Amino acid sequence: MITIRDAEDAGLLAELLALPAAVYRGDPCYRPSPNEEVLAGVQRPEFQGAQRTLVALDGDRTVARLVARRSPALRDGREGSGRPYGLLGFFEAMDGQDAAVEQLFGVGIAWLRDAGCGPIVGPMDGDTWHRYRLSLGPFDDPPFLLEPYNPPYYERLWTANGFAPLERYVSKRVAAAAVVAHLEPRREAALAAGYRLRPLDLPRFRDELRTIYDLSRRIFARNFLYTEIAEEELYAMYAGVRALLDPELVWFARSPAGEDVGFLFAYPDRPAGVVDFKTLGVLPEHRRTGVAALLFHEGHRQALAKGYAQANHCLIKEGNPSGDLDGGAGRVMRRYGLYQWEG
Repeated sequence: MITIRDAEDAGLLAELLALPAAVYRGDPCYRPSPNEEVLAGVQRPEFQGAQRTLVALDGDRTVARLVARRSPALRDGREGSGRPYGLLGFFEAMDGQDAAVEQLFGVGIAWLRDAGCGPIVGPMDGDTWHRYRLSLGPFDDPPFLLEPYNPPYYERLWTANGFAPLERYVSKRVAAAAVVAHLEPRREAALAAGYRLRPLDLPRFRDELRTIYDLSRRIFARNFLYTEIAEEELYAMYAGVRALLDPELVWFARSPAGEDVGFLFAYPDRPAGVVDFKTLGVLPEHRRTGVAALLFHEGHRQALAKGYAQANHCLIKEGNPSGDLDGGAGRVMRRYGLYQWEG
């Protein structure tokens, strides 16, 4: 018999945290998130009183989980004047539990609608700073470091319950040398215009993260579904990444006036023998100047110098100009989707 329970009220948080171990048992590609990190995400203060933390039980066995949240910041309609967005995140489910997942989604969606939400989107663990999007395959290549990962059957579970793609993304595998050659003319144009680069100053990591935070707020503010988070939250997210970083793969672009106007965040994925190019951003007033090409060129040049012939261009929104920085030479290795419930 299937029952849906509130994990926090029913004392089932331990079962909620333990579920991924059962879902991914025997999967050599799965990299678990620390329980304390997941619990901190589930219990973020800004969502208290505006969420339900749900688990589906088949008898006394936890078989699926879902957190339904009313966004405190995202609003439907012009200038954010409409109803709040509903967010569905932290989703995991055992294979063969379609009926339990149907009931789980039903309870979460009903609660969001009763809470006055308009559009309902997912998977999204609260905002686009944190984990969101569903991996749609192909699953031939192992996941890269920090990539969203889920079993192939998750796509079927979402679409079978009234969800349709809202936005699509891709990750590409590219030859670093081909990117360097393709971007050389635009790099030269940016340098001629007075733009320069500086690498990450790792001993000043906290200050450099503040620069990334300030730039990101200005670069991505108009992105669909963007919301603010506190600087300390960003620092908590990236503190564990510091040990992975090579300062010659994280670059800042400076304007002719000496101001930081863009950044590239890449890191070595040593088990896979590639460099993952995770985030590239340029302030709106400095776009179409070659700055993005300048940053990408240097990142790939440094990757080659360190012995990495291949690179991953990670999680690019379809239609974003950054998807063309490979000159068309990249191979799509994975696709992803963000979904909206259509009922």
